Amino acid sequence: MTKSSRKKSRSAAAFLGYRRPSGAPGARNHLAAVSVMDNTNPLVRRIGSLRRDILALNTTFGRNLMAGDEAQHFRVMGHLAGHPNVGAALIVGLEPESAAKMAEAAARASPWMPIEIVTVQESGGTLKTTDRALDVAARLSGHLASARRVECPLGEITLGTECGGSDTTSGLVSNPVTGMLADRLVARGGAVIFSETLEIVGAEHLLARRAGDAQTRRRLLAGVRRALDYAAGAGVDLIGCNPTADNIKGGISSIEEKSLGAVKKGGSGPINEVVGVGERPSRRGTIFADAPCGGVENLTSLSASGAQAIIFSTGIGNPIGHPVSPTIHVTGNPRTAARMAENIDLDLSAVISGGMGFEEAADRLEAELIDVLSGKPTCAEALGETEITVSRAGLNL
Repeated sequence: MTKSSRKKSRSAAAFLGYRRPSGAPGARNHLAAVSVMDNTNPLVRRIGSLRRDILALNTTFGRNLMAGDEAQHFRVMGHLAGHPNVGAALIVGLEPESAAKMAEAAARASPWMPIEIVTVQESGGTLKTTDRALDVAARLSGHLASARRVECPLGEITLGTECGGSDTTSGLVSNPVTGMLADRLVARGGAVIFSETLEIVGAEHLLARRAGDAQTRRRLLAGVRRALDYAAGAGVDLIGCNPTADNIKGGISSIEEKSLGAVKKGGSGPINEVVGVGERPSRRGTIFADAPCGGVENLTSLSASGAQAIIFSTGIGNPIGHPVSPTIHVTGNPRTAARMAENIDLDLSAVISGGMGFEEAADRLEAELIDVLSGKPTCAEALGETEITVSRAGLNL
């Protein structure tokens, strides 16, 4: 393929997704049963076990939250319920008020989506609620059955990028290749969200130079300062807790070294916006999410921000994915690719061992992304290695 024809094929890249009446296309067409709070998690699990087509989305906490934590809980879970990869949602709550609040958040995210509510107190107990939920699910499933995959431009997606189980190969291969793909998507009009505030410490001055405006620069640097002040106030030495023991074993010596590799997954373009946990960006292009670096928390934030798929760069290995946003695990470590083959979607270790250049690696990652967006299950989806955690900022009373 010539250079000109390769550029043409990249600009025309598309995937087979679900076109929505409004908003971004979906890579999946889930019927989601969403728990409003922790005390309805068993009920949602039961409903999910009785119908194969239901994606059960459980949560932590949900009751007696205050201020920012309450807003964050309903924002994140509502955005997951109203995600482009969800075709219909069943909100399962204890009582009607909080269930309605979550349904409203989902409807704001996806105004076109069929959303139904069932509550234990209104239905009259666990078994009656289960029966009612299954009746509603059957009706919603009929709505989903008419959806068909159609060609959608790759530039219409939002991509999340995550790294975990990092080692030296993360900064040398998998993060830079992810960043190359990020730049390609942005050039097509797409949005790419990279995150993990603690893991830009030591590289924040480089990111600040890329900020598209003063407000974005201030918010990015303020997130780093808050993380550093919190750690200092708690008497925590960041060198003692990040990089973690497995990072150090993988050859990373300091938080600065880790950060310089981690930020590569966000590409090289201007940073157009900084968003909080689970917030939907108002702009396209490169976005930074001020969110915790824990894998499950960060995946949840990226998904709630609208990412139809997430690329998870890992060196030593990390199997976790998100139930709503298919999570593509990619590694540049040949030992991890062999030892954890069942958890790795794409092996790019030939960049190190020889025989593969960075452009070819980015081409392969792009092809894998298109396949996954078009319906190919990721390793995490196939194994059920998926989880949700909504980040917390304060205490319950």
